[in-house]
Amino acid sequence: MSQQKEVESQIASIDKMVRALEEAHDPVLRANAKELVQALMTLHGACLERMMETVNQSGAAGKSIVDGFARDEVVKSVLLLYGLHPVDVKTRVLEGLEKSRPYMRSNGGSVHLVSIDDGGTVTLRMEGKSGGCQSTTAALKQSVEQAIYEAAPDITGIVMEGFVESNAETGGFVPLASLAPA
Repeated sequence: MSQQKEVESQIASIDKMVRALEEAHDPVLRANAKELVQALMTLHGACLERMMETVNQSGAAGKSIVDGFARDEVVKSVLLLYGLHPVDVKTRVLEGLEKSRPYMRSNGGSVHLVSIDDGGTVTLRMEGKSGGCQSTTAALKQSVEQAIYEAAPDITGIVMEGFVESNAETGGFVPLASLAPA
């Protein structure tokens, strides 16, 4: 089993145990279990933060290690969980956009970062044409969103400016009544 699959399996197991504890009939047991999980998360977060600080203070060697953390899927997932990802969210969003650019260009479109608000919502601006085909435009939007969520899963949402949802008036169907002479 790959490391990523093993971690995903462990996360699923932890999630299952937490759900079982949340459903416990004894309110004292539920409260104690929640307090235990929170205490462990706080301890682990503090330890990881100190480890990151130590590595960051190690000069060029430390930078190389931190860069390795940012590339390792398992490590970066845990660091993200604790708010310690070594690459800021804006850089990760821009990396996601860069990954989607070839597909966008091949379909006559482009997308640009407008902003990231304090709540974690990313606002993008879609430009260009996709041959007028609403399904292609929707596929472009989905491709961009997927690339960004993969690069920055900690964002809270994506707003696309310039993206027009399809409707009956832009599709191929024309209601017969609209063709009748006035």
